[in-house]
Order: sequence, then structure tokens, then C-alpha cells
Amino acid sequence: MPIKYLIVAVISILLSACVATYKAAEDGVAGYRELRIDNNTYYVEYTESARVSWERIHEFVLKRCAEIASENGYQYFDVLAKDEKEVFLKSDVDQITIASMGGIANQQPVSHTYQHDARVEGRRVTYKIQLMRE
Repeated sequence: MPIKYLIVAVISILLSACVATYKAAEDGVAGYRELRIDNNTYYVEYTESARVSWERIHEFVLKRCAEIASENGYQYFDVLAKDEKEVFLKSDVDQITIASMGGIANQQPVSHTYQHDARVEGRRVTYKIQLMRE
């Protein structure tokens, strides 16, 4: 029985690493940002990795739009325009090392290091909204 619990725990940890969380893009690229154009018009965008579905990113940006409306004393917002695009996000990882233990007992371990351009594919959804009272 304990092995089943271990397997479930490992799978849960692996799946939780792929879950996107709603957040501001303060120190990184992923998350929401907004730009106020005038008193009641904003651009709101949400950026996430390409592993996150378009639907989930739209949910996140719409949530932020609703928060902006509420924070400014408005009950509603109207989406004037929306855009979705694939983008490349900067990554802190610029090299990958792959090691092998060797195939036979007398072979030495082998290690290869590969450089890459430190970019990760992402998705960005941008809404232009107008805040409305009715």
C-alpha cells in the first residue's frame, strides 16, 4: 500500500509544477500588467508559458479586467479589442548539461553541455477595455 501513496504524491508534485497561477508580473515576465490610457480605458495583458491554454490565459486577463473595474468604482467593463499572440520569453537558463553513466562497467561517465538562446515560448493576451457604470 505505501508504494501507491508514493506514486500518487510524485504525480501530484509533477502536475502541480505545470499549473499556472494568477499573479502580477512584478519580477518576471509571466502574469498581468495594465496600462491606463484615460480615466476609464485600459490595456490589460496576461503573459504565460506556452504550456498554459489560451482559455486559461483569457480567464486570467478577464479576472484582472474585473478587478480594475471594481477598484475604480465601476460595475462593468466593455472589451473594445483583444489580441492574442505567441511570444518568446527570456529565460535564466542558457545551457543544458546532459550526463550519462556509461553503458558498461568499465566506461567512464560522459557529460555534454549545450548552449541555447535562453528563450522560452510563451503566450500573451491583451484586452483594451472601457470601464462602464451601466
